[in-house]
Amino acid sequence: MASTLRVDTLAYGSAMLVDRLLGFFLLPLLTRAIVPADYGAWTQTAVAAGVLMPLVLFASSTAVVRYFSAAVSAHDRRRAFAQLGGVALLLFALCIAFVWAFSTPLASLVYGGPEYRGLMPALLVLLAADAVTEFSVAWLRAAGHIGRVAIALVMRSAVRYGAVLLLVSGAALPLVDWLVRYAASQLALAMGVLGATLWVLWRTPSPARPVASPSLRELLAFSAPLVALALFTSLNGLLDRFVLVQLLGLDDVAVYAAAVSLCAIPAAFYSVLGFTLFPVLARHWQAPRLDEASRLMTLALRVFLFLCIPVAALLAVAGQWVLPLLTTGAYVAPTAVFFLLGLSVSAAGTYQILLYALLLDGRSRQVLGIIVLATVINLTLNLWLARGLGVVGAAAAAAVSNLVMVGVSARLVGRVLHWNFPWSWLWTTVGHAVLAMLPLGLLLAWGELSLPLAAAATTFGALVYLALDWRRAESIFRIAVGRLALHEKSPDESSRLR
Repeated sequence: MASTLRVDTLAYGSAMLVDRLLGFFLLPLLTRAIVPADYGAWTQTAVAAGVLMPLVLFASSTAVVRYFSAAVSAHDRRRAFAQLGGVALLLFALCIAFVWAFSTPLASLVYGGPEYRGLMPALLVLLAADAVTEFSVAWLRAAGHIGRVAIALVMRSAVRYGAVLLLVSGAALPLVDWLVRYAASQLALAMGVLGATLWVLWRTPSPARPVASPSLRELLAFSAPLVALALFTSLNGLLDRFVLVQLLGLDDVAVYAAAVSLCAIPAAFYSVLGFTLFPVLARHWQAPRLDEASRLMTLALRVFLFLCIPVAALLAVAGQWVLPLLTTGAYVAPTAVFFLLGLSVSAAGTYQILLYALLLDGRSRQVLGIIVLATVINLTLNLWLARGLGVVGAAAAAAVSNLVMVGVSARLVGRVLHWNFPWSWLWTTVGHAVLAMLPLGLLLAWGELSLPLAAAATTFGALVYLALDWRRAESIFRIAVGRLALHEKSPDESSRLR
């Protein structure tokens, strides 16, 4: 089981690395090819599609992983695939009708003005593409085909970057024209992923002893509270954009969105860990092997924080210098924005890992209460702080709301499992990251910084961070090196190490 988890994590992690790299290259491509207002509208389209996604899929992705990661018969898988797909189609049709009926006020809400209503078709096509991909990936994930998921993600990233490159380079089309063509390219690829998923499901044989699968009514009953949970989760993560576009306009949203894109790099760590961790935790929970589930969750949390904290610290120190280099001189944000966004991403990833234990224990209502509380705090702080502090206020609101979710969820997980948050380990890791970033911070404070000098200081800081971790009793770096060394040891010695 542990070996499978490592292989799946490596496969999905490699795909996520490619996805993040290509997404990272999109930032300079778009910000240099189009004006800030158009870049802001581009990001708002993706944000709005993300908010609508839970309403279209009705949390079916979580239900699929929860109930169909076990040994379910092929007939039951196909039946549930068709039923849940039909529900999603119906909900998408209702979404189209709603957007068509209220396109003008929705354009004002999403983009800050009714003149952007022409972007609504692109928003709907992009929503369809994302929903189809998410639905297909959930089934591949439940069936254990992480390699195919990785291929699908790499293809989606390549098509996304290629389509944008073709559409905005040279004689660029107006935003309303190229954005809908971009969304159509994403939908075409999503339909290809859907076809591959159908091929996999129809060729997968039934297990020797299949377990009972839930009916559609049971699946929808499980998903219903999760819809509100997913909706509020999306709102909590994206609420700042809707407030900023009303208070400051698309130009400031563009700067904030560019800073968010840069600071979201550590999000790849919890995306990878959570993607492969949740199905494994579900199997341990059903066994039941709660001690093993607790151990895996704690290890995943430490691995995430070990990887996330130094990257967040690096971006907090150098983000103000890096962002204009990647984009243009129009994209300048204060250092406080990068620090607060890094704190927000670190807290969001921690919460996502803790969330799995609460969902598997059937605490959907408590989880919903956590996210509703965080969303209310986020909205209140945004309306209060963003008006006077602008993008700094929006980043502060996001960080505070995510930290609240971590505090409450950690207490609840302690009631579900024999588990305590590794606070002392966390503070030591933060201290190591601060020491590792001191050379780069001093160079930036001293004056002008060149790319070679910044790279040298960052490399030196990374070596310091790894060396400090190596000396610890619970060293994540030593665990990783030990895992790699297992392949070079005898079976008996490998067993003792495990």
